[in-house]
Amino acid sequence: MGKLFKTKKGSSAVFLCVILSGLMSISLVMIYAAHNQAVGSFADSVFRLAGDSVMSEFDSYVQQEYGLFLLQGNDAQLSRKFRNYTSYSLGALKGVNIESSQISAGRFNVIDVGNVEEQIIQYVKTVGLADAIKERPVETDRTKHTLRHGPTIVSLPSRQIPDKGIVQKAEAAASSVKNPSRVFKKGTRSYMLDSYILTHFNSDTTMPAENHFFNNEVEYLLAGKLSDEDNIRRTDLALKAIRFPANLAHIYSDPEKWAAVTAAAETITPGLLGTVTQTGIAAAWATAESFNDAKLLHAGYKVPIVKDASSWAVDMDGLLKKKTDKLIKPDVNKGEVYQDYLRILLFIEDHDIKTARILDLIQINMRKNYDSDFLISECSYGISMDSVINGTHYSYDKKY
Repeated sequence: MGKLFKTKKGSSAVFLCVILSGLMSISLVMIYAAHNQAVGSFADSVFRLAGDSVMSEFDSYVQQEYGLFLLQGNDAQLSRKFRNYTSYSLGALKGVNIESSQISAGRFNVIDVGNVEEQIIQYVKTVGLADAIKERPVETDRTKHTLRHGPTIVSLPSRQIPDKGIVQKAEAAASSVKNPSRVFKKGTRSYMLDSYILTHFNSDTTMPAENHFFNNEVEYLLAGKLSDEDNIRRTDLALKAIRFPANLAHIYSDPEKWAAVTAAAETITPGLLGTVTQTGIAAAWATAESFNDAKLLHAGYKVPIVKDASSWAVDMDGLLKKKTDKLIKPDVNKGEVYQDYLRILLFIEDHDIKTARILDLIQINMRKNYDSDFLISECSYGISMDSVINGTHYSYDKKY
């Protein structure tokens, strides 16, 4: 053996063994690295595909009816689906150890109404909206519904959002409604959101969708009450609040009407007190006209935002004789319809309130038609995926 190391052949053999062992070590490292990279690449693809598979199980009713992609289920339920998908593809592979695999949807819960609004805007941009709204026959009388189911009521998303009420908002905004160019400006976020509402939900002058619980859904979005009747009443008060300043301004600006006011005031309180009476009579006349405006709109007639003599309905004689209970038609039918005034009220309503009440209606209608235990608060518009395989952490976010 000693002679072997003393010969050139022996030295070459030892040198070749050292080189070969080094090459084998490098080859093993490269093979191991290649294996890990292949496993990692495959795992990455499997996890992404598993996430897509979970996301594909969105609620089809909500998507078809409202154009929204919502994923129903809590974290445990979604994680169980995710693990089933990943283990099916990775579980049979040797050398693959799935240490953890889970999903969390908390960051993408629909209670974050701003993200739901964004999805609505994208839907309108992508799909567009029907131009024609199917008006109901004027003589049609519809049953008024009231929501009384306690578990449904307490779980409505909008119940958690404070709201001072549409009537107060209408009173505050009434003076700026004389020129509502921003309300009807197409392409704005407000216009798209309000158009979505007017085309997807029932209102008092449109043919109701029979599978919806409320017949006056747009009015619910404005008033937030639990009955069609209460929502109509509150919406009408807001309409009258919008109409009153414009009607009062017309009385003061129209010489013939102001002459009638001063003559009536002089008859009731001659002398110095007549000025005070004039103010009261003008306010009462504007109020009577505003009440009649609401009746006209519900009956399918038009009411201009700024009136002239031809579009004025209530005369002084009728006011003084209190003959204003019935609908009084003006000489001409021109101006804006009920849907236009709903758009004005929707414009001054808070976006968060509107969007939360959209979710309310989705939950109410879903419980009525498909799933009596449906909770919109258990829905999300995206997921966070976290997995650990062979010590490597994989994390992804996906959303609709």
